[in-house]
Amino acid sequence: MSGGQTKLAEHPVLVVIGVIATIIGAVAAGKDLFSSEDPPPGASAPAVPGPASTPGGTGGTGGTGGTDDVPAPSATRTRTAEPEQDPETTEPGPGFPRPETRTPTPPAADVPSAKAQPPAHTGPLLVRIDMGTNGKVGPHTYRARSTPGADTYVQDAGGRLDRGCYVQWTLKRGDEVVQLARSERCRPPSITLFNFDSGSLGEVGSYTLTAEVTTDWNQTASGTATFEVVPR
Repeated sequence: MSGGQTKLAEHPVLVVIGVIATIIGAVAAGKDLFSSEDPPPGASAPAVPGPASTPGGTGGTGGTGGTDDVPAPSATRTRTAEPEQDPETTEPGPGFPRPETRTPTPPAADVPSAKAQPPAHTGPLLVRIDMGTNGKVGPHTYRARSTPGADTYVQDAGGRLDRGCYVQWTLKRGDEVVQLARSERCRPPSITLFNFDSGSLGEVGSYTLTAEVTTDWNQTASGTATFEVVPR
């Protein structure tokens, strides 16, 4: 054996290490070879954005002083609320008829009704005497010592009166005054305004009962009832 082989035989560990180093180097060279090859046709490498350049500095490889084509964020647009338009004053578009202008109708003035107005106490008075029926024995005939009673019906231009009017009663037998009386109203309901005294019709004869009426409105009028008294 030669001297070189003798040294290898004497150091087997060194030999193994050398072989391993040779294999590792071959593997590394293969990786570099595959990574340096161009990608197959149709394959595109993902775009990697470069660092943004600043004004006055240098851009990416091969560029000077420019800016990358990166769109700047747009400012947020604030919408101002528009005032609502009155539908009655909105102008119509072309081809549409113009709306009619509505004018508010003023409220009608309060007109008092005829019922609410006070009656007009004017014109001549109509006065009628209504005799009662107690002791009545015929048309316009009464039995002696009877007490028929009497009341009045009074009317003017405003209608029938029962307030604000006053009656002066006068009962006569022939030309003799037999009884006088006053009433503060023309005719309260269901009330006999003139009551005959118990002896007023005690004698047979012709009698006249007169009612003279005056009102608070300075109206005057009178009515007369004539009847006969016969024996019992």
